[in-house]
Amino acid sequence: MKIVGNSKYQKAANGSLILNYLRKQGGTSRSRIAEELGLQPSTVTYIMNRLLQAGLVRESSGIGGNGSGRKAIRIELNNDYGTVIGLDLQADYYNAVVTDIGGRVVGSFHREYDGEAKTFERRFAAVLKEVRESVGGEGPVLGAGVAIPGVVDPSGPIIEECWTHNLQHHNLGPFLEENFSFPILVENDANCCAWKNLWYESSGDHDSFIYLLPRFHRSELLPENYPSVGIGMGLVYNGEIYQGFTHRAGEYRSLFFRQEEKVPGQLSLSLAEMRLVASDRAVRRKLVVELLGTLILIMHITNPRALFIGGDLAGEQDLIAGVLEGEFAPQWRRLSANGVRVEVLEDAAYDAATGASAAMLNTLYAIPQVGNGEQNVRIWNSLLTNLIDQ
Repeated sequence: MKIVGNSKYQKAANGSLILNYLRKQGGTSRSRIAEELGLQPSTVTYIMNRLLQAGLVRESSGIGGNGSGRKAIRIELNNDYGTVIGLDLQADYYNAVVTDIGGRVVGSFHREYDGEAKTFERRFAAVLKEVRESVGGEGPVLGAGVAIPGVVDPSGPIIEECWTHNLQHHNLGPFLEENFSFPILVENDANCCAWKNLWYESSGDHDSFIYLLPRFHRSELLPENYPSVGIGMGLVYNGEIYQGFTHRAGEYRSLFFRQEEKVPGQLSLSLAEMRLVASDRAVRRKLVVELLGTLILIMHITNPRALFIGGDLAGEQDLIAGVLEGEFAPQWRRLSANGVRVEVLEDAAYDAATGASAAMLNTLYAIPQVGNGEQNVRIWNSLLTNLIDQ
């Protein structure tokens, strides 16, 4: 979708500013929006009238006013306008969340796959159908975000490498175009976890942090001799997800890993040790030592605000604190003195699904721009700011 003329682009840009302000701040008056965003009152009035006509915002009770003075009309997002789905597709199960347009989670659930799908596309379609049926009366689906392990180019989307679903150089674009009426964003699961923190818990526009996502998979569901422990990292620098030159940023590789076979690998742990990592604390501690040995070096170099640890190490505060204060005490003291913190999340089961929804919401609230493919065109045509010129 090509934007024609500066006037249309400026309206969309102003609309995006206003919608994001309402999302973050809640309801407020037209005059307050104009004052806070530096916009002309007439511009705010024009955009609000179009958004009111479309049903994306609504008026509520007045605010302010003293004595007999007239109260300003409160404008707020109409959270009933539609929903966004977030999915986390793993080898043997999926997690799903449904949010309203403000990002509030209105439903979440965990399901193991029902039967064996012949192709990834069939499983993908079956899961989305099941989730859409579960949404019921929550409103029309405006879009979906999908998190999967591996190397993902969201612009295709192309799954470059994903051993949990046994995919390589897999272009999902034509399948999505033919089967779904709403836009779908596919992204790496660790990046989606980072999106969750950016959308809901960020410290500001210039936030920088690392999200560590360890996954313990069932080995019988993977190709033969493939590792059952997968490690992903979501990297955020200056408020943006860092994808890297070939979308491989965050693909963890331990300093101690040695490639001996033609199978993917990230850790020095043997395949037998990986199968025990969920049940054997000693093996799990060995894993944490290896992970932190590499991550401490990365944190010294990149100076993030924080390292968040989720996935299948969520809740392991004592184990991780013991390693930091034991094997890596001098390095950890230096990082801590520089303001870096490590936060082991208590419950992160739905972080990837919630973040996938947040990534889609972030796109829906974006300013329209030129796309480079059919998937981009479909996404840009679904942006909320397009309602201003309809």
